[in-house]
Amino acid sequence: MKNWMWSVLVFVLTLIIVIVFNLPFLIFLFVVIPLLIIAFTYGSFNYSFRKTLKPESIPGKGYATRIKDLDLDTKKLERLGFQKWDDFYLRMIPDTIVYVLKHKEDSVYLCLYHLGAKKTCDFFTRYDNEDTLTTCNTIDGGMTPRPQKALLQIITSVSYEQIFELHKKAHKFLFDKGFRQYDIARQEFRQYFLKNIHDYAKRVSRRIKSNRYIYPTGWCSRSLGK
Repeated sequence: MKNWMWSVLVFVLTLIIVIVFNLPFLIFLFVVIPLLIIAFTYGSFNYSFRKTLKPESIPGKGYATRIKDLDLDTKKLERLGFQKWDDFYLRMIPDTIVYVLKHKEDSVYLCLYHLGAKKTCDFFTRYDNEDTLTTCNTIDGGMTPRPQKALLQIITSVSYEQIFELHKKAHKFLFDKGFRQYDIARQEFRQYFLKNIHDYAKRVSRRIKSNRYIYPTGWCSRSLGK
């Protein structure tokens, strides 16, 4: 669902509550609004991470600008040794286009996410002991619970080249400690990607139920890294 559609839905439902119940201003401000925030956040999460979520073909209309933007980034990343592997569409909130690239020489994967209002990226390496290393460019990546084996580093407001260099530096450290890269087959990547999304949703749900975690806005850079 596009961001503007979700915003309109939230506005309309809020307006209906205001008109129908005619609540005093202070009750609406300090009681209803916090409850609506919780309800809409919960609804957004459940929709985005529903069990029926699956990668789809990118729609033919309405996404030309996003595709052009990602294509330009892909051209730049080719100079770093990356090749486009896959692309797909996720019907989430916000709806997201994902480009998957893989390095020609190393088992380093790059996911570019276009959420309409912004872009994010994950440089990702998996190891044969099921440890993972993700280097992302958004602080949202560090706002969620992660398994001990899902290593993460965040660097913002820098170029793809700089993010990749930091990823390679961290990988070298792990390699020197005995970590060995695990190559993910092209035909298995979507399944692996989706599994990590659902695993992430389960971890967040457990935290919510235990009253230890409140889901923040955004979702990217949290899916990869089992």
